[in-house]
Amino acid sequence: MDQPEREMLMKRLGTIMFKGLVAMLPALLTLYILFWLVSSAETVLGGMLEVLLPGGWYIPGMGLLAGLIVIFLFGLPFNAFLVRRLLDLGEKVVDNIPLIKTLYGSLKDFIGFFANQRESQFNQVVTMELEFGGKPMRMVGFVTCSDFSSLPAGIGEEGEIAVYLPLSYQIGGYTVIVPRSSVKPVNISAHRAMGFVVTGGMTADKGHNVGS
Repeated sequence: MDQPEREMLMKRLGTIMFKGLVAMLPALLTLYILFWLVSSAETVLGGMLEVLLPGGWYIPGMGLLAGLIVIFLFGLPFNAFLVRRLLDLGEKVVDNIPLIKTLYGSLKDFIGFFANQRESQFNQVVTMELEFGGKPMRMVGFVTCSDFSSLPAGIGEEGEIAVYLPLSYQIGGYTVIVPRSSVKPVNISAHRAMGFVVTGGMTADKGHNVGS
């Protein structure tokens, strides 16, 4: 085998290994994070239980169980009236700090889109056709509002909708007000559509149903 053939072979092997790494990395990172959470809960809480409980009562795994119970108990008060009032008070304090108010409000609304997408219009994925350099192109977006009655006049009119157009590889994007007729609904879940957009289309998988 001559030098050019060896270089071609090494290049092909490198490409295959890189693709394998890209495919395995998300799963490996997920498993690592889960392992770290489980081991941390078992080490910290398990160690505390081993000290507090009488000899022989501690069983491996009780630390993880205690961690799950703590998370559950910690989440319960957030539905309580008093805790919610305290959280509202904290938000009012934040609202008086200009820079933090803008950052906190933007992040809260952005995360809220995903947390409540089953109860909102954010699960409606659309494409909007634009023109760039004299050539047509389509952008993937999400309908975020179709009723502007609670907003000041001039933001949106009847027959118009707000469409959020996310940018790839960053938390950001554009919100545009356009006629409903200018967008085309797409049969795909908001989760898969967002993954497709933010990764620049690298998550496209023809082997799966687009609506899943």
